[in-house]
Amino acid sequence: MMRINLLPWREARRLQRQRDLIGILVGVALVTCGIVFMGYTEIDNRIEFQRERNEYLRGEIARLKKAAEELAELQKARSRLVDRINVIQKLQTSRPGMVRMLDELVRLLPEDIFLMSFKTLDNRVTLNGTARSDLIISEFMRDIKASQLFGEPVLQIIQTRDVNNIQARVFELSIPLKLSTDQAGGKT
Repeated sequence: MMRINLLPWREARRLQRQRDLIGILVGVALVTCGIVFMGYTEIDNRIEFQRERNEYLRGEIARLKKAAEELAELQKARSRLVDRINVIQKLQTSRPGMVRMLDELVRLLPEDIFLMSFKTLDNRVTLNGTARSDLIISEFMRDIKASQLFGEPVLQIIQTRDVNNIQARVFELSIPLKLSTDQAGGKT
């Protein structure tokens, strides 16, 4: 005998295909959501990693800026110390030259000249004093000019005054110094 299938098999097959299609669509949607979620998570992780790196770099930059400021302060302190050392060395080298200059000045000073003040400024000596005559002052100036330590003397002021009822010549004399580093150090 023959069997006839009276059940609606086409409709059942259509429903089965629809269920399979919906299942596939749900599966694809789930896989897509998973891929999107994984992509979002990866991007979020990379952004967080970059933020951490940026924070680390900001911290390092701040530390290096602080170190650079400390280095600049140390360099300023070093330059101040070097300047002080240079001044001290200059004073050490010029000290014998100044002693030689004073010794030479005392040797050149005639008996008839009395010095009232003595100033040194920038390799220049200024003498204020009194003398009995112009001749003594001019002789003193010639002796200074002939010296190896002094340059050409310049007479700034000369006046006649009465000192204890005696006429005297009051003068101001400016003398450049020829103190080189060789002479200042005592080498000749």
